[in-house]
Amino acid sequence: MSTKLSLQQDAVLKSLNDPVRRRLFEFISQSPQPAGRDAASKAAGISRTLAAYHLDRLASAGLLAVTFARPEGKNGPGAGRTAKLYALAQEEVAVSLPARNYRLLGSLLANAASADASGVVLQALRQAARGEGQNLGQAGDGLVPLLDELGYAPEADERGEISMGNCPFHLVAQQQTELVCSMNYELVSGVLEGCQLDCSRAELSPRPGRCCVVVHPQ
Repeated sequence: MSTKLSLQQDAVLKSLNDPVRRRLFEFISQSPQPAGRDAASKAAGISRTLAAYHLDRLASAGLLAVTFARPEGKNGPGAGRTAKLYALAQEEVAVSLPARNYRLLGSLLANAASADASGVVLQALRQAARGEGQNLGQAGDGLVPLLDELGYAPEADERGEISMGNCPFHLVAQQQTELVCSMNYELVSGVLEGCQLDCSRAELSPRPGRCCVVVHPQ
């Protein structure tokens, strides 16, 4: 393991081992928009100064991304200083002891499937994803909790439509978008079937910053 990677993993482990930082990380990761120090401190039940310290440590560990923006509704001269906002980092951070490189494995398998001109491998992947989704749905505790457990960060609106705030296969999807999106669709459709729900509720509907699958209301 390289020294740089070892130091990053050590920083991640130390950050998430702290209960305050874990609460802050969970709040930021579940927030649909970048959140500031005031909202984070209130959610974690700590002072703004302490929240700022821990949020910056999470950012240093690569778990959070930092942006700056003026408070909503305030523009022009006299609008005040820009606020420091925190969001879940798009760059994936993985900790594995001892070192494992499942990201590389996933990328290699995706490239191999994409290179198969016959389409046999891609069809097998879709069938495997559908079957795995069915099995998970049958053994799970309901649609939304299961999607959350799989890493999709599901969010239901007032109509009951479920969008996915995160793609669990984001990095591989950057290289093999069509392949990963079709796999996501089959996996989510299988979960619906396993939960004894109508699988036609799942639809491929790519949106910026979201997973490519949405689940329409019943």
